[in-house]
Amino acid sequence: MKKIILLVAIIITVVVSFTVLDIGMLLTLGELKEKQAQLQALVDANPFISVMLFFLGYIIATGISIPGALIFTLAGGALFGLLLGTIIISFASSIGALFAFLITRYFLHDFVQNRYSDQLKVINQKIDEEGIYYLLFLRLVPVFPFVLINLTMALTAIRPLTYYWVSQLGMLPATIVYVNAGTQLAKISSADDILSPSVILALVLLGTFPLLSKFIINMLHRQRIYKEYSKPEQFDFNTIVIGGGAAGLVAAYTTRTLQGKVALIEHASMGGDCLNTGCVPSKSILRSANYITGIKNYRALGLSKASYEFEFRDIIHRVHEKISAIEPKDSVNRYTELGVQCEQGEANLVSPWEVSVDNKILSARNIIIATGAQPSVPDIKGLAEIPYYTTENIWSLDNLPCHLLIIGAGVIGCELGQAFARLGSQVTMVNHASAILSNEDKDAARLVEDALKNDGIQLYHDFVIQDVSGQQDNYAITGLYKGQETRLGFSHMLIATGRKASLTGMTNIGLKTDEHGRLVINDYLQTNIPNIYACGDVASATQYTHSASHQAWYAAFNALFHPFKKFRCSLDNMPRAVFTDPEIAEIGISEHLAVRQGIPHQVTTFPMDEIDRAITDNTTSGFIKVITADNSDKILGVSIVSAHASELIAEFVLAKTHGLGLNKILQTIHIYPTRSEINRMVAGKWRRSRISARTISLLKKYQAWRLGH
Repeated sequence: MKKIILLVAIIITVVVSFTVLDIGMLLTLGELKEKQAQLQALVDANPFISVMLFFLGYIIATGISIPGALIFTLAGGALFGLLLGTIIISFASSIGALFAFLITRYFLHDFVQNRYSDQLKVINQKIDEEGIYYLLFLRLVPVFPFVLINLTMALTAIRPLTYYWVSQLGMLPATIVYVNAGTQLAKISSADDILSPSVILALVLLGTFPLLSKFIINMLHRQRIYKEYSKPEQFDFNTIVIGGGAAGLVAAYTTRTLQGKVALIEHASMGGDCLNTGCVPSKSILRSANYITGIKNYRALGLSKASYEFEFRDIIHRVHEKISAIEPKDSVNRYTELGVQCEQGEANLVSPWEVSVDNKILSARNIIIATGAQPSVPDIKGLAEIPYYTTENIWSLDNLPCHLLIIGAGVIGCELGQAFARLGSQVTMVNHASAILSNEDKDAARLVEDALKNDGIQLYHDFVIQDVSGQQDNYAITGLYKGQETRLGFSHMLIATGRKASLTGMTNIGLKTDEHGRLVINDYLQTNIPNIYACGDVASATQYTHSASHQAWYAAFNALFHPFKKFRCSLDNMPRAVFTDPEIAEIGISEHLAVRQGIPHQVTTFPMDEIDRAITDNTTSGFIKVITADNSDKILGVSIVSAHASELIAEFVLAKTHGLGLNKILQTIHIYPTRSEINRMVAGKWRRSRISARTISLLKKYQAWRLGH
């Protein structure tokens, strides 16, 4: 309502401006020349009032984007002279531009940002990268319409004060040119008489100066970075990749595909954490554990009897078999055959172009750091005195832990906790936070927590650890739980409190890290040393194998072709999954994040127990939740919790990546009976919610009329 009232006020202002100030008479060059003498007489008779009225009129005209700014500027030169006219118009045009900026931002900013956020992202990134230089360039070059700049910039994230002073500075040269032309109004018959090709060229060259100066500043900055080091005259490789995990392997593969000469350095096992200690072993043990649970629930499948026997060491043996089965794809032999020079050993950065590997120096024009991450171990009193496990050594177990205590309730803790519980371990999880899976949708996390409890896992939220003690498989952890000191016994401990970047040997030459200890990178995956790139867990908060692989392609391409061509790497549409039973799969923002950020949205949910295939398979636990922009089918986020959720999310990843809304999913045929039908069902539910009561009433009347009633 406030915006409507203000809009009406602006319209009234426009009408008053045209009638009272008679702005319309100045909108053509002919009218101005015809009435110049009359206007000059008014100015000479009332100089102060004339200046004030002209100043106010110019602000109003530019503030509400009335066409004819050129004529107003010529009038200022003709009536007030070069000096005074320039002062008046410089301030009036800048203030008017600021008003237009603020009006547009007030009425349209939220609407446009919500509806066209993806399209505006590039502009906002340009503003962030170039800052005032970009705006100054636009203002200095007169080929860009000032009105369009006012409206467009209002939809970006630039600050109003910055917009004002940069606009005033940038518009000043053209203002002087136009005002000076106005002092010779009698000689002007068209705009071509004001802006000759030479004048336009001069202003364009002036406009490029800010960007040129920024280029020079960046060049000097690079020289300061590199001045301590001697750049090789020739290089051994186009690119050296440090780290043979998911990111490093993709970076090396991509470099070879693009015909670059590449060296790949790995100090441990090829394949990295995902193959050897993370994704592959955890999913292997989960498969065995979930199969056992399926057998335990035999009666639900109409079976009268079922049994199983297993040895834990056989399950661990199977885990290592699966690692071995996948290992050849990531092996030294395969990558050597592809033309990658594989080096085994510890890598140390010697210079921006040189890497030491076991006292051997390798040089490259570019370096890609893909050293991954390692388990983060909290500082707990007494922890150093007892044996404990992380994802790196838990796979060395020969016997099933009798009582497994897990510190942490994130993805790793929940997945492995459920696996060991289903295999027969007594599992206790202590969590410093108030809920498990704090980064996931709250409703989805609660459903998974219920599943963990049904598996017999004891959960202690808001547990403040004080110390740990004990010996010979008889240990205990002490902490504050619900305000009281609590002691929990265990035989084995698994630490699952997150992962930290592995930077051994990488910080010798001044690479910057953030507050989380990760390498700082820009949108092109460059570190603060431009020819050194980073990708994967060592630089990204999204510590997933697929995000590491995604970044690696961009890092490899940009390293080879910068500065001639480069691509921004975005993780905005990165899906994520938790492989518990039921699984959680998500993309985009969650419901609680949309609420916290004040994003206008609509939530549509659909239960899995209404899907026929879920009913036949006894996997009805779960739901899908879709967050859409308000009054739109644009997908902002999706959360799926169910069996095979990690597979179901793919359709929404495609849709969100390519800007397809729920209407397109509704129009897509899904095979019956499959769980994927839930994607179409939730789209249909969203569509039905958009039908108003009035529309339904009209439809009823129409159908009754068709029946002749």
